[in-house]
Amino acid sequence: MNLLDKNWPGLLILVTLAIFSCADPHDIGLGLDPDGIRVNVLYTELPLEVTNVRLDSIKTSQDSRLLIGKNVDPIFGTTRSVAFSQLSLPTTVPTLTDDHTYVVDSTVIHLHYDDVHTDQIVASQHFDVYQLTDTLFNTATYLANFDTPYRTDKKEGSFDFILNETSILDKDSLNYILKFRMEDSMGDELFAIATGAQGSSVSPAGALRYEYKGIAIVGAESNTALISFKPLDSTSIVIHYHEVDPYTDNGIAMDSVYSDSLTLNVSLGSFFYNQIKTDRSGSTMAASPTESYSSFTAGDGNIYLQPSSGIFPKLNLDTLNKFFEANPTIQVNRLEFVSETKANSKYYGNVPNLRYLYVDAADGSKINSVQLAANILTEAIIMTDNGYLAGIADPLIAPIDETSLTYSGVPTFFGQLVENESLEVDHLLVMPQDITTPKFSIFDEKTGFRIKLYYTLPE
Repeated sequence: MNLLDKNWPGLLILVTLAIFSCADPHDIGLGLDPDGIRVNVLYTELPLEVTNVRLDSIKTSQDSRLLIGKNVDPIFGTTRSVAFSQLSLPTTVPTLTDDHTYVVDSTVIHLHYDDVHTDQIVASQHFDVYQLTDTLFNTATYLANFDTPYRTDKKEGSFDFILNETSILDKDSLNYILKFRMEDSMGDELFAIATGAQGSSVSPAGALRYEYKGIAIVGAESNTALISFKPLDSTSIVIHYHEVDPYTDNGIAMDSVYSDSLTLNVSLGSFFYNQIKTDRSGSTMAASPTESYSSFTAGDGNIYLQPSSGIFPKLNLDTLNKFFEANPTIQVNRLEFVSETKANSKYYGNVPNLRYLYVDAADGSKINSVQLAANILTEAIIMTDNGYLAGIADPLIAPIDETSLTYSGVPTFFGQLVENESLEVDHLLVMPQDITTPKFSIFDEKTGFRIKLYYTLPE
């Protein structure tokens, strides 16, 4: 489908709208009638039928966070996340001179704390760090249900994260770097790779990627929180070492510290993904279908959105399409998607930004994944009006108004393209901009989703 080759009259109408229409709903259509000639500017609200679908195969490679831990939720079930990360060498070790040597002192993992998701405040969460036994490839796409093996016979380190009310609710004051000491053997191996002392035939960077392979950060079974860390910034493994100058004093061999307090940074997050798995037994979602994209409702009058557990709303555009069929010559002045959510847990918060993806018209069972993968976004996702007109990858974002708990997005050009049949869209999948966030939103099944439509009937 080429939008620019179809139905030029419809496109010209929208170009005119882009030039003349007003942003204030009270002024909609007035810019098209500057001399006061009467036009029939009308307004209607169209409720949308909505169901839930579950997806366990969302893309998590190059996510916005390292997500680790476990959380038990009565609605969504038990969600576990393991973070798998490559390691890289942004810094190098200076070449030694004479007969100097290096000595590794300690190895510390630095984790840039970002957020905690739990309703259960407990004393501590425990995590273990393991070495991967399989290589992560930058060119591959890793999904939430993908499994990368790691060594369970040998820990690279362990640490505990202390939870309290402040660390959960007041993140601005505690957005700090958590530091935990790892096993000495981990630092010795990484330092040997960085200096080429391990005898590998490839470069240190190559040995780090293909021989050491990376790490997995795994939460204990007793954990009750999903904790996210920023993958870049100050998240890294820091190896502390010093340089020794051996010398002889009166025939006696002596060692002297030539240079102290040296560090080697080994970065996390150059390439990573989160393995996220949810057990829904015993939860509100227990009866949900096992097949992806199969529509269902929870039976409690609510529609749910929680990306990390793979629960998303699916909108049926039947009322919009039938309205356009009954009014085949209308001009769309403004089309607005409105979604009203409910207040939820103070420890989670609502999902901040929504996007709308087309469900594949071929079989109705999936997102238009071919076009999405090919980055032909105009055929995979609703764009901003400017995104359509300029031919740029500018997806529509519907932010939440925290006061009214309402999401709103205005894709007027999309509405006109549907009206003039340049686009055939039956269903939309509501997905957040942040695809794996544990935040969640709850909507009323009957009134939670609707379209506000301002339009003109020709006279």
